[in-house]
Amino acid sequence: MIDVPEPKIKEKTWKKELEAKIWHSWVREKLYRFDVCTRKPVFTIDTPPPYPSGRPWHIGAASHYAQIDMIARTARMQGFEVLFPIGIDRNGLPVELYTEKKYGVRIRDTPREKFVQLCITALDDLEAEMIGIMKSMGLSSDFDGYYRTDSEEYRALTQATFIELWNRGLIYEDTRPNNYCTDCRTTIADAEIIYEELPTQLVYMKFKVKETGKTIVDTSILRTSMRLFRYSTAK
Repeated sequence: MIDVPEPKIKEKTWKKELEAKIWHSWVREKLYRFDVCTRKPVFTIDTPPPYPSGRPWHIGAASHYAQIDMIARTARMQGFEVLFPIGIDRNGLPVELYTEKKYGVRIRDTPREKFVQLCITALDDLEAEMIGIMKSMGLSSDFDGYYRTDSEEYRALTQATFIELWNRGLIYEDTRPNNYCTDCRTTIADAEIIYEELPTQLVYMKFKVKETGKTIVDTSILRTSMRLFRYSTAK
């Protein structure tokens, strides 16, 4: 018979209490704090701040950030000073739609100041839950310095950046097609649209033209723009 050594870890299942103990030791030691005065080479990760627009935090987003965390930990082991920022994107249509659904209101029927405050209240709850999930996952970020895209500091930074780009002549105006949602009453990105092809009629339209008298345009030219679109998360 082969003499099998007794295992050093006797527990058959993982205990959540052990996770909490390890996490508190990381916080106490400030293990993942970014040192701005470091002499090490700096490794910066540009993380996309997630939307706190629903609960719980989506498994796809958690998986994405777990992969980013692997990169951060690998860079630390290679001797870099790692900046692994965590931010919360508190702007945009998903936030507005979540607030409307949560409180049973419509943005167009609610005074601006009141609706903004409702958004802030809804976001605070979602944000606290999201940050809690990130911590319980063991992400090696400096959570003491996480940022919000609706904070005064962040807005000042983005506005200063825009002004700098304007002064360099890198901001320009242009005319281009935009997607307009008749329900949200705002323009939306291509990624936020679901297209549906509908049966339609070919219609000829006559337009009066000063130089030539008249011109005829058929709707086949406009067919693409006449497709029905809606915001993917709208009610």
